Formats: sequence, C-alpha cells, structure tokens
Amino acid sequence: MAREKIGALLLLLFSLAYGLLATRIPLSFIAQDETFTARTMPYGLAAAGLIISLLILVLPTGDPDGKKTLKEVTLGMDWRKAIFLVGAMVAYGLIMKWLGFLIASVLFLIAGFYILGERRIKGMLLASIPLVIVLWYIMSKLLGVYIAPGEIFYQLGIL
Repeated sequence: MAREKIGALLLLLFSLAYGLLATRIPLSFIAQDETFTARTMPYGLAAAGLIISLLILVLPTGDPDGKKTLKEVTLGMDWRKAIFLVGAMVAYGLIMKWLGFLIASVLFLIAGFYILGERRIKGMLLASIPLVIVLWYIMSKLLGVYIAPGEIFYQLGIL
C-alpha cells in the first residue's frame, strides 16, 4: 500500500469518527432552526475529509507497483515530532479551561513551532499572537460565540 493510501485511510477513519461525534453536539431549542449552528462546521469538515480521502483511495497512486509494505512506506518518517505534536495537542486540550483560549492557543502554537524546528522567538510570537487574536475576534465578535477567559483569571480575582 502506498504512503498516500495509508494516510487517506487514516483520514477516512478520522473523518467518519469526527462526523459521528458531531451529531452529539447539543443544540439549544432556538438554534435547531438556524442555518449555521455548532454542528455546521464539524459536519462540513467531516464531509470534506471523507471526500478527499475517498478520492485519494480511489484515484491511481503515483507508485506504478503500489505493492510496498507498511515498513517501507513508513520508513523515514519522523515519528518523534509526530508524537510530540500529539502530546502538545493533548496538553492544549487540558490547559484550555484554565488558561483560556488566547493564552493556551499562543502557547500551543509556540510549542508546535518549536517542535517543528523553529527557534526564533520573535518569529514564533509574530506568527502566533496575531493569528490567535484574529481567530478570537472572528469567533467572539463576528460569530457571537462565547469564549470563556479561563479559570485562572477567576481564581486570581482579575475577572
């Protein structure tokens, strides 16, 4: 199986699971009749992932033989970085409630940049801080999604 076919198969499984879990997102009584709800984006992402992964699986591979073993396909991949990135994602999920979206997201992006080899602090800050602020602005001000500031601010008496 070619390398892109393994990735497409994993993406297909992930998209299926993501789409099924999106059905569990609770909607308020008022939001059930809305066009754009909390489920809309997850459904769109799951559908896009399904379509892309199915296209990769169905279309012919770049490898004319297409008979490589799993060991040959995964040889040379940097598993250490992948494991560290997954660990950073888990840590991000755990600290989000306490530090809030803004601080946790900036820290996650900086950690991700560092894992991927970036060492310039100024570049990491200039890439992560504006991105997080723009995303926060879009979600909270334009879309009206409430984003809690983080428990640490309540514990310290700031909010």
